[in-house]
Amino acid sequence: MSAIHIDNRLVHYEVVGRRGAPVIFLHSWLGSWRYWLPTMEHASERYRTFAIDFWGFGESDRRDGAFSIAEYVDLVICFMNQLGIARASLVGHGLGGMVALRVASQYPDRVSRLMIVSAPIQGSQIQNHVRPGALSRLFGRTAPSNIWTRLMRQLNVDYPQILNEIIEDTDSLSETVVQRVIESVVATDLREDLERLETPLLAVFGEKDAIVSSDQARFLHDDHASMQQVIKLPRSNHFPFLDQPNVFNRLLMDFQASNGTQVEIKTEWRRRVSQLEYI
Repeated sequence: MSAIHIDNRLVHYEVVGRRGAPVIFLHSWLGSWRYWLPTMEHASERYRTFAIDFWGFGESDRRDGAFSIAEYVDLVICFMNQLGIARASLVGHGLGGMVALRVASQYPDRVSRLMIVSAPIQGSQIQNHVRPGALSRLFGRTAPSNIWTRLMRQLNVDYPQILNEIIEDTDSLSETVVQRVIESVVATDLREDLERLETPLLAVFGEKDAIVSSDQARFLHDDHASMQQVIKLPRSNHFPFLDQPNVFNRLLMDFQASNGTQVEIKTEWRRRVSQLEYI
C-alpha cells in the first residue's frame, strides 16, 4: 500500500510497472482502484501505471469533505505534483472519466492523452438512477434487485478475489459520500470542456450500459479530422474493461501508442477474440 497526504488527508494509491510513461487510472462512483488492477497489469508491460482512491473511497481518507468533481480534480493535480509527474495519460471510468476530462480541460499541459470509459458528458443523464430513496436500494439494503447491485455481482472478472474486493469496497461506502458524489455528477455538464479540449481523447461506451447511455457519444466530435474518437462495444455493459478485457486492453494500448491516428477495432484482431468475447 502506498499513500501520500494532500491537504492533511490521506490519499491511497497503487503503482504497477517500473518504467515507461505514466498512466493514471481513476475509478467511478462505486468501488475503488481495485477494479483497474487487471488493466494496469496488462498496461504495465509498457507503461508505469498508477491508480488512486478518491477521498471517501477505498483506503483513502473518509473524513468529511466536498466529495465533488472539483475536489477530485484538485486531488489529481496535487497527486501529480507530489509524485513529480509533469505529464500523464489519464484513464477514467464514470465519475473518474468526468474528473479526467475536466483535468485535461483545465490543465491541458498536464495531460498527454485522455481515455474516458462509460462517462456521462451530461451528468443529469443518470439522475433517473438516483431518485430520492434510491441510495439504500443502490447498496441492496432494501431491494437486492436494484440495477447497481446486479451490475456489481454480474461483473465478468477472471479473478474471483478481485470481484469480492470490489463488492466489499462498494458495500463499505458511506451513503453520505455517494450522495455528495452523485449530486456533483448530476450537476456537471462537460460539453464546454469538450469544446475547449486540446488533448487527444478516446471515449469508450458499452452499448448494453444500463446506467450511462452510449448516446452520450453524440456530444463528441467523432470524425477523422478530430482528436476526439468514440468506440462503442456491443457486448459491454457499464464496465467494458471487465466485460471485454481483451478488446479494451488492445484499444488502450493502441490509443497510447497512436500518433494522431484513429483507433479502431481492427478486423484482424476482432476475428481472434470474436469467439470468446465479441459475438
